[in-house]
Amino acid sequence: MKAVPALVVAWAAVSAAHADVVTLNPVQDTSIYSGTAASAGLSDGTGDYLWLSVTAEGLNRRALVKFDLTAVPAGAVVREVRVSLYQSRSRENHSVSIHRLTRGWGESSSNAGGAGTGVPAAPGDATWVSTFHPNLPWTVPGGDFVAAASASTFVAFPGEFYTWGTTPALVGDVQAWIDQPSANHGWILIGSEAGLQNAKRFESRNNATASTRPRLQVIYDPPALAGEGDIPVPPWALIVLAGAMAIRMVSRPA
Repeated sequence: MKAVPALVVAWAAVSAAHADVVTLNPVQDTSIYSGTAASAGLSDGTGDYLWLSVTAEGLNRRALVKFDLTAVPAGAVVREVRVSLYQSRSRENHSVSIHRLTRGWGESSSNAGGAGTGVPAAPGDATWVSTFHPNLPWTVPGGDFVAAASASTFVAFPGEFYTWGTTPALVGDVQAWIDQPSANHGWILIGSEAGLQNAKRFESRNNATASTRPRLQVIYDPPALAGEGDIPVPPWALIVLAGAMAIRMVSRPA
């Protein structure tokens, strides 16, 4: 009876050894703005921060983020996905949802510095009304995205990372982008848009502190090599498994 757990551990070791892990930083991120005069033409493409929710003046913000997944080989099977952002300022604790974007968008040279109110968009920036300022509009102002959230998490105090995932929808997003890279338009993050002065600030990919930039962790099974079975098993794991099976045989009553 005592040998059965050893067998289970051996199989777990084989499974764990099979998975690969990659951690990525974004290749694009920006904030878009709505709710005040001329806000639809604002952006923050190369700014240090990503902004969410509503200011005291009624300016609403959403954040867009995209990761390059070419480090994950074609044919990989995604197991787990986690998106993490570092919150450096907060006016209110509330849930933030992340949704899969369905159209491409731009990050150009606009830079609002530490101000959360944005600056006039540069050509090619995403804004509330444009995927690429000034001529290519979203179908729906505020971004074209899947209505159902891929993940949501409660974001409270500043000074720490918050993580979205792993959920079946988030895994499905990344799997779809690996299978069809041209469909990868990233995610949009949406906070509470019902009140005033509930703003949140996260560090962007351009932040000077590299350790607080957004990150995406993907855990996946690599594709099997030609001539291998469905699950490639390293030699050391086979030895562990064989040992566990031998113990089980010896432990059987005569």
